Amino acid sequence: MPYEMYENRANPHITIHKAGCRHLRKHGGEHKYGQGEYHKHETLEKAHSYAQTRNLPIILCSSCNPSSK
Repeated sequence: MPYEMYENRANPHITIHKAGCRHLRKHGGEHKYGQGEYHKHETLEKAHSYAQTRNLPIILCSSCNPSSK
């Protein structure tokens, strides 16, 4: 299953979601002021590895629970 993460600059953290999670686009999915960006990854491991390079707190979405298959 693909994964998508949101990197939030306004409230510094990264949240990892399963692709298609309703929380990814709950505010339209686009940002007018550049406060965040989305990154797609093929696996949870790749998403987590990338997130670690950003030196921000990493959150797993509690709605889609990306740690479960």
